This record gives sequence, C-alpha cells and structure tokens, in this order.
Amino acid sequence: MASSANSSHFLIQRRYGSWTVYGIAIALTIIACAIAVVLRLFSVNDLPFQTFAALIGVIITAIITGVLLKGQSDSERIQKEKAEIFKEKLATYNRFLDALCKYVTESNPTHKKEVIFHAMALRMHTNSDTIKELDAHIVRLIYNTGTDDEVETLVKSLNAIAKIFAKELYGESTDSPTNVDEFVAAISGSQEAPSEDEKLKDAAKEEKEDAAAVKDSKISAWSDKINDLKVNGWKLTEGNDSFTLTSASTPVVISVYRKKGKYIVEATKEGDNNFSQEMKNNFNGYRRYDTWWRELPIGNYGVKDGTLMEQLPVNDKARASVIKWIDKLTGLQYTNNL
Repeated sequence: MASSANSSHFLIQRRYGSWTVYGIAIALTIIACAIAVVLRLFSVNDLPFQTFAALIGVIITAIITGVLLKGQSDSERIQKEKAEIFKEKLATYNRFLDALCKYVTESNPTHKKEVIFHAMALRMHTNSDTIKELDAHIVRLIYNTGTDDEVETLVKSLNAIAKIFAKELYGESTDSPTNVDEFVAAISGSQEAPSEDEKLKDAAKEEKEDAAAVKDSKISAWSDKINDLKVNGWKLTEGNDSFTLTSASTPVVISVYRKKGKYIVEATKEGDNNFSQEMKNNFNGYRRYDTWWRELPIGNYGVKDGTLMEQLPVNDKARASVIKWIDKLTGLQYTNNL
C-alpha cells in the first residue's frame, strides 16, 4: 500500500509539478504587480516602480518561455515514442516474414516453432480482429506447404498479409493488385510434376539401385565423398536436417532437405527456366521456373526427421541414394557447362 501511494504521489508530482511552479510564478507576478501599484501610488520616486515593473516583465517572459518549451518538449517526446513504436512494429513484422520464409522453404518442426513464436509476437502490435485475419492466412500457409496448392496459397496469403501489415504501419488500406491471379497462373503453369504412378515407379527403381550399390560395395564413405567434392571446388554447408552444395565455378546450387515428411534433392539455377526443364527431361521429378527437385526414398531406409547428417556416414543405403544424386547432378553440370 505504501509503495502504491508513493507511486501515485510520484506520478502526480511528475504530471502537475511543472504547473505548480508556474502557479507560484504567477502568484509572485501578481504580488509584484500589487507592490508596483502601491509604490506608484504612494512613492514619489520612480526607481522602485521601474524596478518592480522590470521584474514583472522578466517573470512573465519566463512563464511564457517555460510554457512554450514544455509544449515543444511534449511534442518531441510524443514523436519520438511514435517513431520507436513504428520501428519495433516493422522489426516484428520482418522477423515474422523471415520465420515464415524459412518454414515454407524447409518445413521442419524447428522452423514451425519459429513461425508460432513470431506469430505470437504480432499480437503485441494489433487488435483481435486483425489477429484473427492474420491467423487464418498463417494456418492456410502451414497446411498447404508441400501440397499442389502451395504456390497459389503462398502468393495470395502473403499478398493478404502484406496488405494487413501496410495498414497497421501506415494506416491506409491498399487495394489488391489486379495481376495477382495472373501471377499465380504464370507460376503454377511453370510447375510440372509426375503422376502418382510415375512416382511409385521412380521410387521402386531408386530402391533397387540403392540396394544394388550397397551389395556391390560401390558406395564410398561420406567423408571421402566430401573431400572429393572439396577438391573439385564444391563447398558443403550443413543445415538443420539438410545440406547445400555450392561452387564458385557454377551458378547451380544443389540441396538435400526434408519437406512434409519427405527428403528432397533439389537443383536450382537462378533465372534459367531451361535448366529445370532439362533436369526434368533427364531425371523426371518436379520443376518450377529455375528449380528442379524430386523425392528421395531415404525415409524408407531409417532416416527419420532430424537425423540426415547423422545417418549419412553410417547408413549405407541412405548414403548410396544421396551420393548417387550428387554424382548425377555435379556430373551433369561439368559435361554441359551449366
């Protein structure tokens, strides 16, 4: 109770203290004016009157200056607080979008938790109606990542989220771009995938090849393969249940990662649609613009979520499958100079 009383007293002092000072100054000004009037009426000497008149002028000037400075100080404080809030909201929105990008690109439990965490952080900066609208788009993105509707959902939901953020930041609603549907159609039209029968045949063929490679001892150790790649200019970057191969001599990037319960091998060459088409012609699989990918059967070989980099050195069939595709993809790049 004492602490509460002290806090209330402090707030009252902070809010009204400056006006108390002005009240005292005004009271002193009135007294000075009264004394000046008395001196003027009852004194024949002008000096006391002039002195008090000058004092009154100084006090009035000080009061006016104080009021103006206080108003300016309050305005600057409010503007500063608004700027800090804007920066924090912008940073929160960007962190959420970064987390969402990671999940859509590589949908594993860790990235999903990041999306959840940053989605909760959005609640500090908006109202319940906006939160419901955001949640609907976030849930739609999570459910459709890795499905046939992924691209359309990604474009439309991200566009809707961008509109919400723009309104929250700048206070203005923006109309939906008229070309969103055209954008979706263009991207979806560039996506090609094999039928279910083709995927089953590919998987059966893959497993047969991997079993044969292990039986014939044609698979190298993982450390030997990494050293061979380094000698040929490739750099291995390990991620969370994934890895990426890059080389200064080629713009193509090769990746293996987990998505929606499946391990994927992917090759992409930015800005080159012919690359993904050529890859599909050679290796079946999927393509979208400059990216080609296909599923690996290594989940059937005991590689569970979060264990890829642990399993490759010790799991012969999984290593056979991954190295086979590394050899195919790097070999294609060398021979065709992609």
